[in-house]
Formats: sequence, structure tokens, C-alpha cells
Amino acid sequence: MNPMYHLGKKNPGRSKHWWIRLGTKDSDTSLTVSANIAAAAAGLGDDVNHLYYWDEGHGANTDPGDFITWIAKVTGYKKR
Repeated sequence: MNPMYHLGKKNPGRSKHWWIRLGTKDSDTSLTVSANIAAAAAGLGDDVNHLYYWDEGHGANTDPGDFITWIAKVTGYKKR
């Protein structure tokens, strides 16, 4: 039984868009944690954008412009 499946069914107002990044040299979070979250969310039919930053540590942020572009896509934001 997948607990994320049940959480998704019981919480229809939850986020359905996920931007997940993790450095491959992260000493605080196991790489499988983000992979499992991404897989569970994708299994619920959510939009998941999941990548690892190669040779980066905890809290790395090497693609902030892509993140802003993704937010605009998800929200439908258009520049005026």
C-alpha cells in the first residue's frame, strides 16, 4: 500500500506541481528520499520536475532562472 496514494485522495487541495532538486554530494539528505517523493507524486499523476545537481551539496541552487520559468508555466503567469 502506497501511503502517498491515500494522502493524495484525502487531500485534494494539495500541490500537484513539484520542483525537486538535490545535490549528489548532499550529506544531509539521502538521494533516495527525493527520488521516492518524486516517484510517489508522479504516481498520483502530479507534474514532477526532479533533477540532481552533479557534485553539488545541500542547498545548491544552480538553475534559479529555470525555476522562475517553471513557476510562470505552472501558474499561467504572463508578463504584461
